[in-house]
Amino acid sequence: MNGRRGLLSAGFGALSNAELIALLTLTSVLLGVSAAVPLWPALHSAFVDRLAGDHVLTNHPTFAPTDVLDFLREKSPAVSGTLHAAHWSGLLSVFLQMLFAGGIVAALGRPGPFAWSEFFSGCRKNLWHNVKCFLLFAVLLAGIALLAGGAWWAGRKIYEDAPPWSDGWLRWRLSVAAVALLLFALSSLLYDFARAARRRDPGARALRAYASARRLLTGSFWRSLGVFAFWLVFGGALVLLLPGLEWWGNARSWPAIALHTILQLGVLAVRSAVRVGAWGSLLALYDERAAFIR
Repeated sequence: MNGRRGLLSAGFGALSNAELIALLTLTSVLLGVSAAVPLWPALHSAFVDRLAGDHVLTNHPTFAPTDVLDFLREKSPAVSGTLHAAHWSGLLSVFLQMLFAGGIVAALGRPGPFAWSEFFSGCRKNLWHNVKCFLLFAVLLAGIALLAGGAWWAGRKIYEDAPPWSDGWLRWRLSVAAVALLLFALSSLLYDFARAARRRDPGARALRAYASARRLLTGSFWRSLGVFAFWLVFGGALVLLLPGLEWWGNARSWPAIALHTILQLGVLAVRSAVRVGAWGSLLALYDERAAFIR
């Protein structure tokens, strides 16, 4: 690969695996629907064949927010049940991400067509490795949170008596946020490269995988960070664009409702595609640098 352009080309090339994107999208849809099931009866009684439902469908600038707030207050037991279901769906989604990551590492970017047999075999063989890598990643995130919280507390003490016109406290907060974001990016890259270690060494353990990931990241710091930043910004812009299109429309007719539903599904599909593209770029970098990792 020649620089970041080659890595980005590998990522966009990974988007040709439409079946994998469809699998990730379908999984997200099922998790979302499962979490929303407790809310359906309450939604039906509050909005179907009601004036409040017409306000929401037409995205009325004044009445729609009020009707939604009234719904949240009056149907709070159903909303609470849905939130509990969403928590469990969130935990299940984290587990599925660890499961599917093993298959992606095993099958994505290999010579020849994408092999489902290799994908599902990788899911099974690499699951426990990915669980251990995730636990180490959680430790890294906890360390970043403690560091950022400590810096925030120190800044409040330092600028406690600063004059009102001073912008020192603002600059301090922006600096803390920037450093925390950079550390998060580096931790995420270490996490991804550690999971990718099973691509080259099927028997790699979590600690050894993180050590090889650190060496890989040290040897390709700016390229790795550039790829991470590209998929974060590019993917984030795409994911935000579709809800923005939906928000400014209304859904009075069945075709309009269908279009809104398609846009919502499109958000999940785009998010899944961005995930596959990012993996394609990172695995291409890993394959390129694997010969230099000891």
